[in-house]
Amino acid sequence: MKIRPHGGFFRATGLIASAAALSLALGGCMSMSLEDAAPSAAITTPAPMPQPAPRTAPEVVSGPGVRNTGAYPDLNIPPESAGTPIDATEKDALTRDLSAARDRLVGRAPTNNAEAEAIRLRRLAKTHADRQLEEIEKSE
Repeated sequence: MKIRPHGGFFRATGLIASAAALSLALGGCMSMSLEDAAPSAAITTPAPMPQPAPRTAPEVVSGPGVRNTGAYPDLNIPPESAGTPIDATEKDALTRDLSAARDRLVGRAPTNNAEAEAIRLRRLAKTHADRQLEEIEKSE
């Protein structure tokens, strides 16, 4: 069996390509004016913006935060503390309270005994499984 090549596909593709090239060439001959592309209000230059009024005195904001004093900040002045520091007696009291809390929690910490932990987890799994089976049987 012989396969004969048909030129129909390539002939149609060539016609479509030439038609597209011809339409692009003819479309390039037409030129639009700027008025056709954009409305006239977009072409006109806008009115100049009014200049801000000169500042006579620096702004002072009351309260904490940023203040414009009109001068550069002096970084050699140490800043004021935001809070009052604690004294030695308060430090000792806080340290004693935290140590007592830590000692209470150490007694509740789980042991490192792996066998006891495995037995505890098996017992928990068995009771959990029994509870789940009871709930399933109740719902049926």
